[in-house]
Amino acid sequence: MRLPEFDHLAPKTVREACDLLSEHNEKAKVIAGGTDLLVRMKQKLLTHSCLIDLKGIPELEKIVDRQGGSLRIGALSRLRSIESSPPIKDKFSLLSQAAGRVATFQIRNMATMGGNLCLDSRCWYYNQSPFWRRSRPPCYKRGGDLCHVVKGGDHCHALCQSDTAPALMALGARVRIVSSEKERVIALKDFFTGEGKRMNVLQPHEFLAEIQLPFLPPHTGGVYLKESARDVIDFPVLGVAVVLTLKPGNGSCGEAKIVLGAVSSAPVEAGEAEEVLKGKKMTEGLIEEAAKSASKEVRPFTQMGIPASYKKRMVQVFVKQALKEAWRLAQRA
Repeated sequence: MRLPEFDHLAPKTVREACDLLSEHNEKAKVIAGGTDLLVRMKQKLLTHSCLIDLKGIPELEKIVDRQGGSLRIGALSRLRSIESSPPIKDKFSLLSQAAGRVATFQIRNMATMGGNLCLDSRCWYYNQSPFWRRSRPPCYKRGGDLCHVVKGGDHCHALCQSDTAPALMALGARVRIVSSEKERVIALKDFFTGEGKRMNVLQPHEFLAEIQLPFLPPHTGGVYLKESARDVIDFPVLGVAVVLTLKPGNGSCGEAKIVLGAVSSAPVEAGEAEEVLKGKKMTEGLIEEAAKSASKEVRPFTQMGIPASYKKRMVQVFVKQALKEAWRLAQRA
């Protein structure tokens, strides 16, 4: 499959990039590492005639540690940089773990944090060649009026398979979105629509510029676990991000975040499982109860060849394992 013809524009500043996006609007798409975008263009899933390359804007690659406040990560920061960055490994090891589980070493050298967050939803019936797609009626994501995954479904159920999204959501991340008109900062949980046809709230004239992470309190541990068909290359079958904060002195759970990836069209926070933990003394039995609760509240569908029943079972297994490890790390923090 070959790339279609397109114009390539290379702005040098955020303002110039915003102006170009505003000028070309829906005809344009921003490109950073291109590890996902170019594949979709080859599959004729995207028809944009203009690519606006952000790689020439140095400020979008910076990782800035604001002492006592937050960590600012430029959207163009390579996943390999996130994986190996000292301040991230020291203060947000959960994010370092998630970035290090994306694809292969070579891809992480090109792929960016912003690109992984903006990763389009995936579906067996959509991420195929044009020839393959023509064998079936068009689905919601292709402009049709049906979903091949959920018969009779009223919207697209394509999966969010970003590795970094669950980790960042568990960490309470916020994202800065820019355009020629204004910029806005929103919580990452509000960045995703939860609908597979349109994954996030970005408008055609906007792009993601920065991720902001609040510093974690003492006695906090974080873990990201991933299951995939193969240890490298593959998108997650399931991703589990856990952040656990212990109350000083008595070792009970002060705060818990459990976020599941690759189970829906957006990362899913297991709120009921979190409530099982909060304010209670951490024990093996409590962790088992929370893991069962997480499995019960998630509602996956059979997708990408993975049965829903299997995914529900693995949610319990992975949440239990992640909570145990996060508990161990929080005791040492």
